[in-house]
Amino acid sequence: MSPDSRLDPHHLLLIGAGPGVGAAVARRFGREAFRATLVSRGEGLDEVADGLRGEDMNVSQLALDVGDLDGYRTALRALYEAPDAPAVLVYNASLLVPDGILSSTVEHMRETYDVDVIGAVVAAQVAAPVMRAAGSGTILFTGGGFADNPVPAFATISMGKAALRVAATLLADEVGGDGVHAASITIVGQVVPGTAFDPNNIAELFWSAYTHGPDEWLAEYRFEPTE
Repeated sequence: MSPDSRLDPHHLLLIGAGPGVGAAVARRFGREAFRATLVSRGEGLDEVADGLRGEDMNVSQLALDVGDLDGYRTALRALYEAPDAPAVLVYNASLLVPDGILSSTVEHMRETYDVDVIGAVVAAQVAAPVMRAAGSGTILFTGGGFADNPVPAFATISMGKAALRVAATLLADEVGGDGVHAASITIVGQVVPGTAFDPNNIAELFWSAYTHGPDEWLAEYRFEPTE
């Protein structure tokens, strides 16, 4: 860490730390001596964190509700005001619930959009200025195939993943020139352990995106194995 930077280059902030892709991404970075701050609303957070600690990973945890945007932003600001702020931010939170475009209430759509999109944007708004000042940093959003092929029975997540990809593209354009890599990781299929879409396989793409140099940066990486 340079003396004029608050970023810890081996600190991962993972928002949406579930037992699938989230835990796998944390584990993959942990293999490279990263420590992780895990964020979720609380359900299962202890189990995920304790499992990673059992693999000798340095883990801290924050039970935050992304839907509480004010409290969420305040907690993230505290992280990025610390002298060991995360140099890598992965936003993996989403609300995958069956719903329809005509049957969803306005309140439901707002709730899902806050988690699926706005939470990612708020995290970037907090992290990006610190990263830009340091001239380095990585911001990755977990996207999904719903952005390519929206499903009527999953309307809000379809809209959310499309908007999240646009947000990542806009962010990449804005911060790329300052040494910060921003991108979405589009998972084009259903995450199922033991298949080509195993979370550990997906986590390898997150790591690969992180390790790319500026001449290789993309605004979107796609996980779509052929077998």
